[in-house]
Amino acid sequence: MVKTGDFQSMNVKQLKKIAVDQGLRFECVPGCIKCCAIPGLVFVHEREIPAMAEFFSLTPEQFIRKKLRRHFGRIYQLDMPTSEPCAYLSENGCSIYPVRPAQCSAFPFWPENVADPQTWKKLGEFCPGIGRGRMFSIDEVSDIMGTVSYGPFL
Repeated sequence: MVKTGDFQSMNVKQLKKIAVDQGLRFECVPGCIKCCAIPGLVFVHEREIPAMAEFFSLTPEQFIRKKLRRHFGRIYQLDMPTSEPCAYLSENGCSIYPVRPAQCSAFPFWPENVADPQTWKKLGEFCPGIGRGRMFSIDEVSDIMGTVSYGPFL
């Protein structure tokens, strides 16, 4: 598991340890909402706020006040219980899908999930999309991880 601050040390060489055919296969399985049902924090970078605010017909300031809590620096977290599934998860899936946070769209390519082959394999027991679909190159996985290096991986 990648510890706080270790993202910078995660490099292509480490990704190659778990990559098959120089990449990782993944595709979301229609109807699967398991990742959204995991209790925990959902982080939002300030650059994501304008689109999310517009989606809710709020100003960015109103959105911050009504929907977020300051986490650290320019990072916020969705204001919802951390012991329950995402508050925006409906039986049909993500109710904010068009503006979902980068943390959500980057799953399963979180640094902690691709830290070693055992973790990736174990995640595959939970996530039916792992090992299916298109091959994401090591560079693509690294880029995706970079989009969430601000959140739970600080």
